[in-house]
Amino acid sequence: MFLADYEGKFRPPLKASLANEFTASVNRVMWSPDGNLFGVAYSKHIVHLFSYNGADDLRNHLEIDAHVGSVNDVAFSHPNKQLCVITCGEDKAIKVWDAATGARQYTFEGHEAPVYSVCPHYKENIQFIFSTAFDGKIKAWLYDNMGSRVDYDAPGLSCTTMAYSADGTRLFSCGTSKDGESYIVEWNESEGAVKRTYIGLGKRSVGVVQFDTTKNRFLAAGDEFAIKYWDMDNVNLLTTCDADGGLPASPCIRFNKEGMILAVSTSENGVKVLANSEGILLMRFMENRASGAVAKVPMVGPFCASGSAAGTSTSSDKNGPVTAVAALNGDGRNLPDIKPKISGDMENPKIWKWTEIREPSQLRSLRLPDGLLSVRVRISQVSSKVYIVSLFV
Repeated sequence: MFLADYEGKFRPPLKASLANEFTASVNRVMWSPDGNLFGVAYSKHIVHLFSYNGADDLRNHLEIDAHVGSVNDVAFSHPNKQLCVITCGEDKAIKVWDAATGARQYTFEGHEAPVYSVCPHYKENIQFIFSTAFDGKIKAWLYDNMGSRVDYDAPGLSCTTMAYSADGTRLFSCGTSKDGESYIVEWNESEGAVKRTYIGLGKRSVGVVQFDTTKNRFLAAGDEFAIKYWDMDNVNLLTTCDADGGLPASPCIRFNKEGMILAVSTSENGVKVLANSEGILLMRFMENRASGAVAKVPMVGPFCASGSAAGTSTSSDKNGPVTAVAALNGDGRNLPDIKPKISGDMENPKIWKWTEIREPSQLRSLRLPDGLLSVRVRISQVSSKVYIVSLFV
């Protein structure tokens, strides 16, 4: 597992050296809302917490023996104004841990299949957790030991992840059934029913389709060797981008906090970075600030095909290019809906471009404990500049 300032397609010698060093199987990496901690969920019973204070200040914080078997997801929340770590696993349980001490606070049981993902949230000062299982069952839990409060069925009984819009008012899920049919939907929480189903995902997806949101306007998912975009208020596919090729069938995607930069995994265990015009300026600004000199981010051609019906998902936004907060797993989703400030001399927002990692100096690595047979890439974002990239079975 490693930190990278600007991810890209790894050069073969660099990729080979990384593959030789990594010895762990990682299911999930997730940042705390303040970006000071991140949790690593292993394929074998352990969750690791690391503290990160920038530059070279990366430290072990806690190791938690969390579940029997695989730990499938990790998230952060603030019940009772105290930072907690939420985990779920192969043992069909959801557990809540004190992020400072590692003490277990709650255990939620009731799923009949291994738990795939967790999504903590709060509304009207009520804290709760959504959990999803491999059998397509969705449950919601309060921070007590009274059992699940609601039970939903995911569309197609799919293996599902859930996410809120940045203002916390809209709930979405994306998942893939055992038959490979994928669904991305918005939920009516009060009724426990699907409010709208978005059109355009494949009927024979390979792996579980991953998705992300930007602010209160756009959805994106990695499917059929491409990135697909929707306006939240329109079920029809807005546009598709193949990122200049080289994507796996179901790539992992992740927006940066402001929604201006999108990282996507490649079929060669690399990462490409897409940016709209503001994202490009942001990357240049970060490089200039770091070097103290004028620098340009290497760019290679536009991403989106000219035949796309809507260019990119930014072109129809009446507020201008996407500068909004990307939805993050945990309380970081509940940030205020602030309209972006748009510079008058921005480049055309329809152009998204990519950059490459070329030097080992752009990476920092952590050695993790288990033997690694084969690798894939998963991406988690902490700031406009730094991503966590996980190599996992």
